[in-house]
Amino acid sequence: MTAPDIRARIADLLVDGSAHEIAFIERLVASFLERAPVMLTDLETAIAAADASAAAHKAHALKGAAANLGASGVSGLCAEAERLADAGRLDEAGDHPDLLRSALAEAGDHFAEVLDDLRSGLPLVPRPA
Repeated sequence: MTAPDIRARIADLLVDGSAHEIAFIERLVASFLERAPVMLTDLETAIAAADASAAAHKAHALKGAAANLGASGVSGLCAEAERLADAGRLDEAGDHPDLLRSALAEAGDHFAEVLDDLRSGLPLVPRPA
């Protein structure tokens, strides 16, 4: 579900599709793609240390950053990790960092497609699966 969610969210951020607006969206996406791996490493460290409070905080932060740009696969996994941390069940979150790495890579691919479409002047309607 990530690709249509990213397209829809980026479309929501656009007002006129000007070059200035597209450059702003590019900076938002670049910032997310730069910061998300660091945030993921922090979450992974907290999970490995069995620090439920830190894991919940780190998962929450990454969840929000991902949701702001429509990366629903990432935000959904983070929500699950946050719930597990809040419930004191970090032992069940051990595979989340690997799943999140895959989801981030997938989101990165979708962001690249959306940005290419924006630069080309194509409408941001969901592409068929």
